[in-house]
Amino acid sequence: MFMLVAMLLVMATTLLAQTPQQLAALKAQANAMATAIKKQDFKTVIKMTNPKVVAAAGGEAKMLEQLSKGIGAMKAKGMSINISNVVVGEPSAFIKVKKQLQCTVPDKIEIKMMGGTMSTNSTLIAISDDNGKTWNFIDAMGKNIAALKQTLPDLSDKLVIAKMEQPQFVPDKL
Repeated sequence: MFMLVAMLLVMATTLLAQTPQQLAALKAQANAMATAIKKQDFKTVIKMTNPKVVAAAGGEAKMLEQLSKGIGAMKAKGMSINISNVVVGEPSAFIKVKKQLQCTVPDKIEIKMMGGTMSTNSTLIAISDDNGKTWNFIDAMGKNIAALKQTLPDLSDKLVIAKMEQPQFVPDKL
C-alpha cells in the first residue's frame, strides 16, 4: 500500500496539467515549425530545434548545410520534393524535469513526389525552459529515449515516442 501511495505522489509531481496559455503557446509554435518544414525554411526549423541537438550537429551553419545538401542530392537525382502537408496532433501531458516542461507531439508529413504522395508519422519532443512560454523541438523519428539521452540527458523516461511505421505511398490517379 505504501508503494502505491509513493508511486501516485511521484506521478502527481511529474505529470502536470497544461494551462491554456502553455498549451496555446505549444500548439502555435509546433504549427510554426510545421509551416517552416512545409516551406523548407530550414533556418527557421533550425532556430526552433533544441539548441543541444543543433550543437551536436555541428552548429546552425553546419546543420543548414547538411539539410540543403540532402535536398540538393535528391534534386540532382531527379527527385522533386514538395512537402505538401504537415499536420500536428495533440500534445501529451506535460512532464516536469528539473525546471523543464517536456511532452511529445505527434505529427504527420506528406511529401508530394514524382508518381504520388508519401506520408509518414513521427513524434516531436517539445521542451520548454521557461514554463511553457517558448518551446523547442526534436524530431524523434526512428530514435528512442536512450539514444536521445546521449545528447539530452535530462529527457524523461516517461516520454512516449510512437513506434516508427513504414511510410505509406499513394500513387497519383491517372
